[in-house]
Amino acid sequence: MSIFDVSEFQFPYLYKFPGQASDERILFVVRENSVMLALRRAGMVVASLAILGVGIVLGEVTREFVGGYASLFSVAAAVLAGLAAVVGWWWVSILWRRSLAIVTTQRLTKFIYTTPFNRHNLSLPLDAVVDTGSYTKGFLQAFFKLGTFTARSSAASSGVATDDERGERVNKKYFYIENVAAAEDLQHYSNKLLQAFHHHREYLTTFRPFLPGLKGEPRKKFMEQYPEFWS
Repeated sequence: MSIFDVSEFQFPYLYKFPGQASDERILFVVRENSVMLALRRAGMVVASLAILGVGIVLGEVTREFVGGYASLFSVAAAVLAGLAAVVGWWWVSILWRRSLAIVTTQRLTKFIYTTPFNRHNLSLPLDAVVDTGSYTKGFLQAFFKLGTFTARSSAASSGVATDDERGERVNKKYFYIENVAAAEDLQHYSNKLLQAFHHHREYLTTFRPFLPGLKGEPRKKFMEQYPEFWS
């Protein structure tokens, strides 16, 4: 199964992704929290209901002018609303499922699907990471207890914005993983990974994968169950 079609990522992360090196091991893979998918699906339903409502109103307004043909507005709106709901639901679901962020023993990388058929890939090698951060951005993240993880790159210390393949302005200075529930924990883990990468690279082949919420007693039990991992 393709990594883009996995419904729920679980340890051990024995997945493969495009461009993965033979000696590169996945330490964590995540997509946006499912809350974001639910919100987008809800938006598609609201848009479909709006289309249906407009069709019904047009039918009533034009009834005295076109008589029985006014019902065609309602029928056409119902068909269009149903089509918009089905296609829109499928569209946002595919984009959510296939857009991933991955932490490996060599880099931070993410695949962003702009349509169900097109994607672009952004990667930041670990040796180019200057520092990391995590924060809550906006009302939605605060309400749903989500966060944004960011890694600052040394490759573009000026932070100059450039055009990406979609013609949008992108700041090449930062790498973002947005709308995830364990952004702060991921930041702490990434700092440990960077320390290992710079000072104990011989341990990367056995570096402990990131398991959100693994603290205290659960972490102790994990280390006892998998003593081959270094952390």
